[in-house]
Amino acid sequence: MRVRTHSYEDIREGMEKIREIYGPDTIIVDIKHNNHNGHGWSKKSCEISVALEGDPELQEKDLGELRKKTESIWSDAAQFLSGKLISVESEMIMDRVKTYPLPLKVLYEKIVKNGVDMHLAMSMISEVYGEIGQLAGNSVKATFFLKNIIARRIAISDITGSDKPLMLLGPTGAGKTETAKKLAKLLSEKHEQATVVVFDPIKRGSYEDFRAFSGSTGIPFVYTTSIDDLYLKIVNGTGRRIIDVTGHLDFQEKIAAKAPAIEKVIVLPAGARDEKMKNYLNRFKGRNNIAGVIFTKLDEEDSLGHLCHNLINLSQPLCSVTTGIHLGDIVIPNTEILGKLFIEGSQWKREESALLQ
Repeated sequence: MRVRTHSYEDIREGMEKIREIYGPDTIIVDIKHNNHNGHGWSKKSCEISVALEGDPELQEKDLGELRKKTESIWSDAAQFLSGKLISVESEMIMDRVKTYPLPLKVLYEKIVKNGVDMHLAMSMISEVYGEIGQLAGNSVKATFFLKNIIARRIAISDITGSDKPLMLLGPTGAGKTETAKKLAKLLSEKHEQATVVVFDPIKRGSYEDFRAFSGSTGIPFVYTTSIDDLYLKIVNGTGRRIIDVTGHLDFQEKIAAKAPAIEKVIVLPAGARDEKMKNYLNRFKGRNNIAGVIFTKLDEEDSLGHLCHNLINLSQPLCSVTTGIHLGDIVIPNTEILGKLFIEGSQWKREESALLQ
């Protein structure tokens, strides 16, 4: 088998030249990165080796092995170039950040470290500076205005100020049942009458779970396995009804379609992927009365800034967050709490949990 090696200034240029010379199906045998300091080493930054087509020594088995190696090399090259582009883009953003007063640079680094997308972070920092200019040199003012900008981009919906029924929808394992208990307990502490309405035709164990909850808190609950009976219990009930619906999507869609006027929230775990959140919300959005989203299990996340990006993309208000396993680990956000969520992340979680105990 004959191999020919070419040297180029960089991998991207090299890959383009190789394609021009040998075609898109060229078998690449190897890529090497060279030092190029001008003192005895090659000034070319990479060497790309290709197998020459039509070589009689190149057997079918060899072609299969070379194809695997080629695909691996192309994948490595793509990752390398992608990483380079991200690195260059990050450097360009940091160069822009350096032109702002120190408090804004510190805030940018904090929110990016907490998981906020760097483009979104740069946009919000720029907006702060655009509004207050050199006053951003005062860290207290800079933080105050950043929190307000976050609150302008993310709507907040207070789901505790109503006596209308509230239905919790969301995927299995999102934490709907625990959220229903926490909301009912929160309303009870505000001296509001609350009843949990449970629909679960799949797991009978949820009945025992709520019976224990009701026995320890004094908060009533009703249980049903029939969609028609569920609707009657919602319509004929008294006080604020918190409706916990099984996570099976087919049941949720049927129930939501039968009760379009009932206010609903989508319960999602903080660690859910962006696409999963969007796809789930799209199943109900537009034809149902969606009040917003509740993010659960914040205590399981190392950083929380990604939720800022998700809420903006989902175009849904934030109704509540849950931060732990205890009944009191639920927070109804305001501007201050929303800012702490995305600026301070896990530190916010610990502080708020302590306040709720």
